[in-house]
Amino acid sequence: MADTPEPSSVVTSLPGTNSAQAARGFVRSVNDWLMECALDDTDISEILTGMVRRLVAAGIPVDRVMVAFKTLHPLYEGISYVWSKDTNSIERATHMGVREDDPDWKGSPLKWMSDSDINFMRRHLIGPGAVLDFPILESFRRNRGTDYYALMTPFVTDRDSTMGANRIFMTYMTRRPSGFSDEDLATLAGIQRRFAVSCKMRITHEETKTILQTYLGSDAGSRVRNGQIKLGDSTKTRAVIWFSDMRNSSSVATHVGDDAFLGEMNDFFSATAGAVLKHGGQVLRYIGDATLAIFPIGDDDGNLETACLAALYAAAEAQINIDKLNAAREEVGKPAFDYGLGMHVGDVIYGNVGVPDRVDFTVVGQAANEAARIEQLTKQLGKRVLVSQAVANFISCPTTEMGAHELHGTGVSVKLFAPDFSEACHRLELMRAG
Repeated sequence: MADTPEPSSVVTSLPGTNSAQAARGFVRSVNDWLMECALDDTDISEILTGMVRRLVAAGIPVDRVMVAFKTLHPLYEGISYVWSKDTNSIERATHMGVREDDPDWKGSPLKWMSDSDINFMRRHLIGPGAVLDFPILESFRRNRGTDYYALMTPFVTDRDSTMGANRIFMTYMTRRPSGFSDEDLATLAGIQRRFAVSCKMRITHEETKTILQTYLGSDAGSRVRNGQIKLGDSTKTRAVIWFSDMRNSSSVATHVGDDAFLGEMNDFFSATAGAVLKHGGQVLRYIGDATLAIFPIGDDDGNLETACLAALYAAAEAQINIDKLNAAREEVGKPAFDYGLGMHVGDVIYGNVGVPDRVDFTVVGQAANEAARIEQLTKQLGKRVLVSQAVANFISCPTTEMGAHELHGTGVSVKLFAPDFSEACHRLELMRAG
């Protein structure tokens, strides 16, 4: 006896194009499935794939389907997913913020719907009833499209936020010579709100994830999202610890003034902390103009060399970035950036500190303090970067031994080394050029 399929996999086909009862049953079936997707926090691309599969199975002639919405992200403002029958695949794209004078946006049917507060729009693309009042409709007709249907569903992500209402746009195009039937349009409209609810659940999830990763870093953000939010929640981890600090922040601030100094700091962090992220490190905190980051090792000591090499190339990348940035700053009369960087290896406590109702997720422990003290010695010893012997043993570049030094306030004496990044920088420059 064949296994009974799971309810979410059942697809109800419409037996006839004029069967209103069958259409209502199909809409109920799809809406039930969409609610399961909302409860399961299904990814939007998976929801769209499943919905298109059901529409096609029911005989609704979709050849292109798009879903688009705004999102909260530091790098882009919108996301779209487009399914095409030609490729039977979904293409996800991110979009920067649109300008009101952007001709593509000004001529978009979605902008017109948003500005007019119109939740649906239908356009015939061929025949005597064709209306091609937006440039993109011309392109759809050239692509053999015959009918276009767009739906807009407003929603609020967070009523306590000042971000305002969001909107989910759905557009459908068909190549069927007769276009969409009235029954087709009723079916698409009937599943729209449930589809929007499923998308909203995922959008909220992704925005929460983005906020946590943006402010805490990828690993720390994941830990907090998974419930590690109580004071004292912590994990001991072994890592290469990176502590870098801008050396001449006072002179930079004096030169540019307070209003512009934030932008200067962001340029500096982009060059240094950006290098950490590029090479797999985790930026945990910005402390004034300093950066605390780690390259995790975990419980496997075999990862120690990998982590040290990643930190090495991050340091070399930071040096390249700062030198190029300084060349540009010199041309406009700005003071050069300089920094000190200390790197060390050790066990740290990775978790929450503070008070019960206001915690900070960070790294604490003896090894983290020692990394900060190593950085403090860079100016005294005249070197931009200093590493402990535990790091020097595993980096593939020449080093100059700087002797053993007591780290202020720790009672610990550590042998320090100054790496020569010339070869590493050369390799990175070749990779950039290639």
